[in-house]
Amino acid sequence: MTNGKNRTLAFQIDEELFQRIKAHLERESARLGRKVTQREFVLNAIIGVLNMSEPMDVDEAGVSPCEAGSEDGSAQPQEEDTPAALSA
Repeated sequence: MTNGKNRTLAFQIDEELFQRIKAHLERESARLGRKVTQREFVLNAIIGVLNMSEPMDVDEAGVSPCEAGSEDGSAQPQEEDTPAALSA
């Protein structure tokens, strides 16, 4: 992911958010048994959001796997975990 160039991203946040982040870092450090840094936290948060927001892969037909229909081309509804569906 690194191309050899580093850039600086700097911003200010309010005191309440800063304290929440510090508390989170202390909890995570205790949980993991090692110090979790602000840099690590912010980079992981940014990377996580970017990964979630990138488009999903689509097959050659331009249809994602969850949109694909049956072999005869008809769409197949997905079953929901509702009480009626579970008792049927």
